[in-house]
Amino acid sequence: MTEHEEYCVSIRESYRAPDSTPVGCAVVLWAWSSYDETWWYAARREYLFADYNGSHRKALRQARRDARKLVGIFDCTNHDINEEGMWQ
Repeated sequence: MTEHEEYCVSIRESYRAPDSTPVGCAVVLWAWSSYDETWWYAARREYLFADYNGSHRKALRQARRDARKLVGIFDCTNHDINEEGMWQ
């Protein structure tokens, strides 16, 4: 069995249903469940493009800033926009 941290952080795109239009990004705090050995959502915060005057870069920059703060608080790994590493 691989040893895992209790938490990790990632950034995902947010979509609007039903047309799947990207409307922003979200910082996700994941919690490791040792019972079924998988990651579960612990918390999520949205960063909408509309809140940052339609700028994808500004929304992503703020999301990355807040993700770094969460990493410091929970002493965990930041997977940024690449979640592949956390599923292995």
